Amino acid sequence: MKILKNLVLVDETHELNLKKVDILIDDGKIVDIVEEYNGSSGEITNYNGEFVSPGWIDLHVHVFENETDISIDADRIGVDSGVAVVCDAGSSGEANIEDFYELAKTKKTIIKSWINIASTGLRNRHELKDPTNVNVEKTLEKMKKFNDFIIGIKVRASSSVMGEDTLTPFEKAKEIREKSDKPIMVHIGNFPPTFEEVLSHLKKDDVITHCFHGKPGNILNEENKIKPYMLSKRKEGIKYDVGHGQDSFSYSVANFAKKDYFYPDSLSSDLHKYNLNGPVYSLANVVNKFLELGFELNEVINWVTINPAKMIKLDGFESLKNGNEANLTIFKIDKEKKELVDSQNEKINVNSVVKMVGVYLKGESHKVKYEN
Repeated sequence: MKILKNLVLVDETHELNLKKVDILIDDGKIVDIVEEYNGSSGEITNYNGEFVSPGWIDLHVHVFENETDISIDADRIGVDSGVAVVCDAGSSGEANIEDFYELAKTKKTIIKSWINIASTGLRNRHELKDPTNVNVEKTLEKMKKFNDFIIGIKVRASSSVMGEDTLTPFEKAKEIREKSDKPIMVHIGNFPPTFEEVLSHLKKDDVITHCFHGKPGNILNEENKIKPYMLSKRKEGIKYDVGHGQDSFSYSVANFAKKDYFYPDSLSSDLHKYNLNGPVYSLANVVNKFLELGFELNEVINWVTINPAKMIKLDGFESLKNGNEANLTIFKIDKEKKELVDSQNEKINVNSVVKMVGVYLKGESHKVKYEN
């Protein structure tokens, strides 16, 4: 048995949330979480008050390396950076999902895929301008074959991707959604289509990513309030994901949204080759920005653990309860001044910084290799 001592639990589903705990792990599963373990048997690892939460999940990344020009190594932004699960957002389609599945099996990080509605994924980043690059039946076949690997369907909704026909891709995506019973994740960028047009195609459990982008046609009206249509669709069960990315997160938009009580359902990085060295760097730095916005620790950690686990139906990741696999992320928060930047080049000066320590997957320890 392994005993992890002197950690502070961050899991609002647990009765010991925000208290110092010891975690008992045996055969890759959580045996118990107690305030103090006084037994003498087992392999003890002593910590110094670091935080422990369910394993972090990054809902939007690009890790189909060597196939798309933007993808990077999953372990670099996964377990080596304190993240247990990464979800690739449309880098592969039905024509190459099998290759991606085989690649994913070689990584330490748990990898899931939003399959691109376009057969070739992001091999060509104008993937929906050619209507023949979508094959509904073959996509459904691959979704059935790789049911556990594929968590949903990815559609990139912007004029540069779709061209003039912004309706047909959604009609095909909706057909796939209905027949597969898996949600759609939509990249929302430069319009057309508008936010309102995109949302008209979505239903409960579908996901909008890049929800706080600062481009024209974003979620704010002229008075910097959330557009009513966004609020009504949230009531219908549409989920809003951050998807920071190279040019898809505005700190100011997120701040105005907070003032209007419009919070994200999940935080994700949209990490890829061209933003790894700025402005994103890591999922931890996305968390830093939302802590600086004034959100509580429980809220922010929920958005990289419990909420995304529920959104993609990832059993065992939605809480640290006895009997679940021991999939944990360990981190600390240091008092340190640091300058961060959003996708609009707005500078964010923070006074405390999340530092990742390690990940446990099925009870096996993986130490972090990279700073934020």
